[in-house]
Amino acid sequence: MGGLERENVTEIRIPFRDIDMHGHMHNAAYYAHAEAALGNLWRHRPAVANEPAYLVRRSSCVFHRGLRFDEPARFTVSVAKIGGSSVSFAVTVETGSRLSAEVEIVWVAVDPARHQPVPLPVATREWLAAYAG
Repeated sequence: MGGLERENVTEIRIPFRDIDMHGHMHNAAYYAHAEAALGNLWRHRPAVANEPAYLVRRSSCVFHRGLRFDEPARFTVSVAKIGGSSVSFAVTVETGSRLSAEVEIVWVAVDPARHQPVPLPVATREWLAAYAG
């Protein structure tokens, strides 16, 4: 694994700091790495005037196989659903051809001052559609 392949794919080796006493990656580390992969993708979004803030509305993880220290892992971000003011991201976590986990992260667009939901900007919506899977 040689680092970032595409903007929606992040490859890492599992660091020792993420390993629990049983030799598997801590549950919370799956979220941290999934959010970092999402951040790598998000940097490529189009610039929009008066961009809303984005807050996590929900997150969940289905664990299939515990990752271990120094194992290569690939985090692939796709868009599962685009709503009026929200977007649901699906992050698959794989090592080799084996599925390790599936993380869902739902963001809601909000007015930065009032923290009330606002519609997703059209340019952002169109960009997100390219990652729908």
